[in-house]
Amino acid sequence: MNTPSHLIINLALLRRPVAPLMTWPILIGAFIPDAAMFVFYGWAKAKGLPEHTIWSVAYYSQPWQRIFAVGNSIPLGLLGVALGYSLKRYWLGFVGASMVLHHLADLPLHHDDAHQHFWPISSVRFISPISYWDVHHFGRVGATLELVLVLAATAYLLPRLNTTASKIILAAAVVLLGVGYILLVGP
Repeated sequence: MNTPSHLIINLALLRRPVAPLMTWPILIGAFIPDAAMFVFYGWAKAKGLPEHTIWSVAYYSQPWQRIFAVGNSIPLGLLGVALGYSLKRYWLGFVGASMVLHHLADLPLHHDDAHQHFWPISSVRFISPISYWDVHHFGRVGATLELVLVLAATAYLLPRLNTTASKIILAAAVVLLGVGYILLVGP
């Protein structure tokens, strides 16, 4: 799934009106699994790598795959949940829970680019038959599922957000995801 989708869906699933202070931990936890990807892309562009090389060669290199494994680890996310609740640092529990939700959403939507979700216990990758982006692996189905989930989460969140700015940010993210969907699937 796309990073903004994770942010929106996790916020809809985890944020409660009685605990709006957990909004930032939820957003941070939803972002952590993809954070290394943004660093990687910045590094690759700074090196002058063409897009094809970035995503077909550099992405799969072992140094980067090891880095991606850390942020995409379900055991580490669960450790965050356990530590947060045992230490009564609930914000940490929400970070961990949001990370785990991110991973669970990624598992069925990554084919060739699957992560090592069980690191450090195992380096096994679950290769899903469905991709969230690759049309050769049902990417249209994956992208449609993602968009439907984002639209449902947005419909739930919009009336619950307190500020106009947060509503505008959410709407802008959904518009960008919709444009991306149209570019992948076609009009």
